Amino acid sequence: MSDKSTTNRHPDGDILSDDNASYDQTAKHFLAKKRLLAFIIQHLIPEFQQVSRKAIEEKYILGTPLVSEVPVNPGETNQPNNSSIRGFAQEHSDEGEGKITFDILFYAKLPQGGKVVKFIINLEAQKAMPKDYPLLKRVMFYGCRLVSSQKERDFEHSDYGKICKVYTIWLCFTPPEGYGSGINFYSMGEKHVRGNYHELPENYQLLNAVVVYVGDHSTGDKLLNLLRLIFKQELSGQEKRQLLEQKYDMQLTSNMGKELDSMCNLSEGIYERGEVNGRDLEKQSTVERLIRKGWDLTDIADATDWSVEQIKSFLKRKKLQLS
Repeated sequence: MSDKSTTNRHPDGDILSDDNASYDQTAKHFLAKKRLLAFIIQHLIPEFQQVSRKAIEEKYILGTPLVSEVPVNPGETNQPNNSSIRGFAQEHSDEGEGKITFDILFYAKLPQGGKVVKFIINLEAQKAMPKDYPLLKRVMFYGCRLVSSQKERDFEHSDYGKICKVYTIWLCFTPPEGYGSGINFYSMGEKHVRGNYHELPENYQLLNAVVVYVGDHSTGDKLLNLLRLIFKQELSGQEKRQLLEQKYDMQLTSNMGKELDSMCNLSEGIYERGEVNGRDLEKQSTVERLIRKGWDLTDIADATDWSVEQIKSFLKRKKLQLS
């Protein structure tokens, strides 16, 4: 998510590095590819869990996902020319103000009960948790904007029955201190204070939020491991492509392959400049020390929570040899 600052960037909105705009934009465009979006929403959105990834990619994601184009601020999101996702207003900036835009925004549809149900799905990528406010409050604000901005774009006047269901998905690549990987789901519910009248869930479960915390260690969750592989593991583009194909049955298009290579090269440049956090530096130091002691790759992987492939890539980059 892009937010207001003197440089039109916000440190909490970058995926990896505050000053690495090239990586940030490449990563967002990679995330916006339908093949990867299909994997994400199949895993996270209940309505799509029984639908094949191929069908989601080819049939149910509508139009072209927009990257850093749609403004968040009230009065700017629901501009005219509203017949499709391409009708969302373009990025807006007042004089002297920074740009505040959704990272990735797209429509999806799912046939249910003989009719087409349309969803507006927003995907945000965060490098770290904000320090000056609870992230979840911003998550809810973005979700509310996606609901309220539909007026005069997806429906006119008082035709509120046409409001689309909204999912806002946030990928956080540095979980809160003391917590590892996890996935939290938030939605409106119904509580019977008196009586037993039941409203249809489709009439109140309009705003839904999912926060995905991607930690440093492998988990039993396929999506968390895939996101960790793409954005956090120190591997070459070729190594990542092979693992994506072998472990996740994800064949990258030529364009996706180029973007992944670019992300890996930009990320490698960051490590070469020493712009890594303390945990990464400590782990690299541990790997080098264990190599000098003659440990084998499997034992080092167990001791550091790096994969064998990640260790090999690190050794190759540092030009280190096994004893």
